[in-house]
Amino acid sequence: GENETIQTKKISSHEGFTVLRLRPELPRDRRRNVHKILSGGGSQRRDFETVTISNYPLNGGLDSQIDCNNNENATTTAIMVHWSNKALSSLQKKRKRKNDYDADANSSNKADESITATFCVLRKEQVEHQAAVQHIARALKCNQQDIGLAGIKDMQAITYQFCTLRSINIQRAERANHALTGKRIELSRFEEVYDFLLNRGNLIGNRFEVVLRNLKRIERMTSKTENGATVWKERTIPCVASHLDAMVKRVREFGFVNFYGEQRVGDAGHSSRVGVRSYDVGRAMLRQNFAQAIDLIMTGRSYGIYHPGDDEVKAREIWKTSGGNAKATLDAFPKSSSTMVRERDLMKGLVRYGDPLEAIQCVPRNVRMFWIHSYQSYVWNIVATERIKLWGLHAKIGDLYEVSSFEQDGTKSDNINVVEEPDAVSIYQVVLPLPGYNMKYPSNEIGALYNKILENDGVNLNEKCNIHEATAKGSYRKLIQKASNLKWEKVCECTSEGEDPVIDAVQLSFELESGCYATMLLRELMLTTMAREGKISAP
Repeated sequence: GENETIQTKKISSHEGFTVLRLRPELPRDRRRNVHKILSGGGSQRRDFETVTISNYPLNGGLDSQIDCNNNENATTTAIMVHWSNKALSSLQKKRKRKNDYDADANSSNKADESITATFCVLRKEQVEHQAAVQHIARALKCNQQDIGLAGIKDMQAITYQFCTLRSINIQRAERANHALTGKRIELSRFEEVYDFLLNRGNLIGNRFEVVLRNLKRIERMTSKTENGATVWKERTIPCVASHLDAMVKRVREFGFVNFYGEQRVGDAGHSSRVGVRSYDVGRAMLRQNFAQAIDLIMTGRSYGIYHPGDDEVKAREIWKTSGGNAKATLDAFPKSSSTMVRERDLMKGLVRYGDPLEAIQCVPRNVRMFWIHSYQSYVWNIVATERIKLWGLHAKIGDLYEVSSFEQDGTKSDNINVVEEPDAVSIYQVVLPLPGYNMKYPSNEIGALYNKILENDGVNLNEKCNIHEATAKGSYRKLIQKASNLKWEKVCECTSEGEDPVIDAVQLSFELESGCYATMLLRELMLTTMAREGKISAP
């Protein structure tokens, strides 16, 4: 399972501002994260301003009616939150628009009332993010833009995440569950909120619980051929508790390479085996070859690793044999509107506009950006691999590293500097740029590698393009990442070997910052790759 971390303890509302009491034991770095998310996460849009209040009463203070089981004199750190002037101005303009969203209580038509929303928890099981949003929008009879989510959760998991439903009251949200029956989607824990909507980028982190079964260790052996050559062989042997302890301790102490996972870049392996991947589409878009991007999307993944229904296979085949006839392809699509969601939007766009770019613009913006981000992530992964090969876990002259500073209100500001004295910089400060416009690159061999990769791919990211679907905004990402609260517990034991029992199944639990992938932590824990080619024999 996967769910989002909660930072605050109690909330008190007052005229013009809100006070958030924090848990007394909350670490300072987590408090900074709360400031950051409330003030806009470092983006140009800053809806809230925050002020830290020290020694704030846990019981009483500005809101004496809040119950607390603690000592009457107990205090904690609190955060005072109020709207920024820019946000208030923007809010007033939105309320004057004629095409405001329809609210159940008619609040959107009254200039003196707040934006209301229902805050809830979204649970989904093996449902792709965009498909889940579409199902919820249909069940609520609302626009997809009314559904606020802080991040995208993996399809291959049972996931929980916070959700806001703009201008939807609790009763209407509860009724939506009837329409969601059988779709492995559920809304629960409803609460009415005012002037609060979740958006992409609001996520602080995720908490994971992962069960690993049929655990085995891999033992490597060598043998000599007749001509004296060394041959490596592998076989599986039982996994014992001491080995598992050592593996978990290693990852806990040293972390893992912060690669983007397969969910972002596509399946591992040669393209002849796995077919089209997300980054292939993104690369075509950044080249402004939108017709090729559509053709790649319609070609899809290899049927060797993906097993679609007959209707989907037929639709893709018609696209291929008809020379890209969008009308004929659309007529052959599966009847279920939850199947081939992106492809359906593209074909409708081509039928309506006839222009590949305008067809791609018919796909939701977050999906279009995902394809571009996928290519950026693919480049980042290649560069990170070469960086580790060259210099391992040591900072080198010319690397980039992050230095954090904090404003008086507790918000975090990250400054990117060039390493001049490697011994003074930790590997955990070293960052690599996600390629995009207005980015600083390493001044060593790694900077040259970025240029080589982009040039070979025919992609120019140095300048911002006036076509949103052909431009990429960059960022910086830590090379090495650590998990918080990483631990394991046995699910069952097979047999015992002395005092070191054999572990057949285990549950791992840990927390990761936003944007980090649990699969990459597991990859490091298991000392494996995402596409293992070697054959392993049984013991």
